Amino acid sequence: MGEFINLVVRAGRTFVAAKGKDPAKEGAALAEYLLSERPLGADERQTLAELVTGQWRNGTGRKEISPGNPKVVEVVAALRKLEAEGCKKEAAKMQVAADFGVTRGTVENYERMVREREEATKRHGVRPKPQTNK
Repeated sequence: MGEFINLVVRAGRTFVAAKGKDPAKEGAALAEYLLSERPLGADERQTLAELVTGQWRNGTGRKEISPGNPKVVEVVAALRKLEAEGCKKEAAKMQVAADFGVTRGTVENYERMVREREEATKRHGVRPKPQTNK
């Protein structure tokens, strides 16, 4: 899941904040992944649905951050990658906090949010499809 999420986040930045971003360049790796024979799981499909339905767009005013927020997804993916590479948990948290300009506590909060979402998904099965306005 981590590699796919990283690709979606990278491509999604062009939709969230298009200034200085080239969709052809930023989305090339994601397009290649989607056109490959690699399977897509429920979390990957949910992430794509959130991207293409505009749920990642920044609005005005401060909104409560969710586990599907691109920054949350990216921070947790980076944390998990460091841990998978053998980095100790606390060192990984500190490194990710420094890399993303957030506090160690924020990294922990994001990790908790994503873990809770994953646990709920496992308990209740696949999340429902995003609602569309008809």
